Amino acid sequence: MSSEIYSGAIDWDKVYHAFHHPSRIAECILAELNGSADSVVFSGFAETASFLADKVPVTFVDYSPSVTARARERYPKLGEVLTGDVTQLLALVPATSVAIACRISAYWNSTEQFQRLANSVLAFTRERILIDFFDRDLVESGHSIAFNSVDGTGTWCFRDFKESVGVTPPFSTATLTVSYSLSDLNVGYEDHRSFFRRGVLQQWGRSMFPEYDVEIGKSLLDSDPSFLLKLVRKRAGSQHHAADGTPGTPDGCYARLCGPRESNAPGGAHARSTHRDSLKLQDVA
Repeated sequence: MSSEIYSGAIDWDKVYHAFHHPSRIAECILAELNGSADSVVFSGFAETASFLADKVPVTFVDYSPSVTARARERYPKLGEVLTGDVTQLLALVPATSVAIACRISAYWNSTEQFQRLANSVLAFTRERILIDFFDRDLVESGHSIAFNSVDGTGTWCFRDFKESVGVTPPFSTATLTVSYSLSDLNVGYEDHRSFFRRGVLQQWGRSMFPEYDVEIGKSLLDSDPSFLLKLVRKRAGSQHHAADGTPGTPDGCYARLCGPRESNAPGGAHARSTHRDSLKLQDVA
């Protein structure tokens, strides 16, 4: 993870609140949990964790000591707050559900990390695992994404992508410049993020978690170039369904979509095109 930008100098809660609607993310996660009131390990925006904690017991995990310190101070309703790598700490927390959201996976870039994630998930019986990823099919070199709210503006400009070599699952590393401008905060930096393809992650999930139905869902964030990987523990006699809801092969499994957004099954060419248009991508001159 980019340690410098998460060292405490930047108040990321303000950025996330301004542009990414943490409460909506929590609502979508709760919908995906399908009414379960069981415990959840959550990694993502601390404010989202606080909204989740209104409904379910939450263990909040973040790699940055400054982020977890602020979470303890600002969100006292959170239960346990742990500092460290969620792919490791999962092995110590026997929560029924796991939600690694807000594109924490953008900093995963090795086979070892994904193997550690799988081992930690399987350390206990989990009913549902939700992980979101940046979507390589939605962004190209030279594109930019603009963020606008009543609190300020932000921009991501994608300079280039580099394909991974010898890593499972394969991914693309984006080099991008990031800027946010709020009334009391101005941030600008260059960073690297991992982007993945839906089919590749679905195949990886099926190979690593044969006892789970592996489905692809829409982004948890509004107008965001990401998708949701869902793992739901199989029930005896369960049957896979195709994207249109009819019984089919495992390759046709897709998630129930969250919220009132369009209901095109994700993963198809039309759905990707619709989502890409909604991002309002711009070519950088």
